[in-house]
Amino acid sequence: MSLMLRLLVIAFAMSVFLTGMVITHASARAGGTEIRLDMEPVDPRDLLLGHYVVLDTPLHRLWLDELSGDTSHEWKSGDRLWVGLEAGEIGSFQPVSVHTRQPEGLSIQGRVFQAGSGGIGRSGRVMSVRYNLERYFASPEDALALEALREESRLRLIVSMGPDGNAIIRGLEIDGEDHIDRLF
Repeated sequence: MSLMLRLLVIAFAMSVFLTGMVITHASARAGGTEIRLDMEPVDPRDLLLGHYVVLDTPLHRLWLDELSGDTSHEWKSGDRLWVGLEAGEIGSFQPVSVHTRQPEGLSIQGRVFQAGSGGIGRSGRVMSVRYNLERYFASPEDALALEALREESRLRLIVSMGPDGNAIIRGLEIDGEDHIDRLF
């Protein structure tokens, strides 16, 4: 097989692989269960990673004494977990339970970032959890504007939930109006 033919085969295989990744991502965004999450303020300064808005929701900090499920489990950093969700006021979803395996009903899959006890002005077991929903990339001007909206509680996160509990950011709700990100 000539060198040129090998390079063409490799380029074709890489193109098929990348196209498959884009199609899988687009399918997950379009076909998942849509949920909306309130956001909490965070100071987002890290100039090395580009312009983005740091996203923090009620799902990112779980107080185990307020949840049902596997709350007595000894959670460690890196553990996979599923958080059971229920719609709360004005359509925002809230955590109601935590599990070591995917439960029945709507749940989101994440990883324990940090587990411990207590916090500022609170006592009890608490976990920080990551869901791959922690950053929303935007232009420098848009990122600053979105931070201001988030600080004023005028911004909610729109998430597409797959059947396995994996979540993908679909867009933002700003003052009750949907702003869905387009892939194509």
